[in-house]
Amino acid sequence: YSLAYLIVGGIAYQLITKQFYVGENPIFTIFMRNEANASEWAHVNLSLVPGLLLRGLLISLTLSFFVVALKDMSFGKRIGVIFIVIFLLTHLAAAAPSPSNIEGLVYMKPELISVKSFLLTQPEMTAQSLLFAFGLSWLLGRPQNRNKTQAGSSQRLN
Repeated sequence: YSLAYLIVGGIAYQLITKQFYVGENPIFTIFMRNEANASEWAHVNLSLVPGLLLRGLLISLTLSFFVVALKDMSFGKRIGVIFIVIFLLTHLAAAAPSPSNIEGLVYMKPELISVKSFLLTQPEMTAQSLLFAFGLSWLLGRPQNRNKTQAGSSQRLN
């Protein structure tokens, strides 16, 4: 998760979301630390990796309860299920308001959220969730259930 976050976040920041942190109307700087303030950014630089590792650990612990079920799924279905769970629970339906989730649309002041900021943050979260889902699916290996079924079919045919 941490790797997907860093890769996709770095690309999205440069191509899409940097305008919300620096520039003419940096609306995210009202409630987030940013690179324009050296002391704020020092905190981010110091806390980023430990924070990502902690989030990754918590996500891993949560998903560990579902490893057996995930391993029984086809590779494509596994990617879809992991994507949906991660995208919805860690992003779109997250309980903490942000300019890119439902809670933000409900609770944030209008000057802090717009259709533009909401829509332009979705590609980053979609790509992070997809990359994580693909990576975890790959790490989980071949579906276990499929191999057993195929082996049983082969034995019955002989």
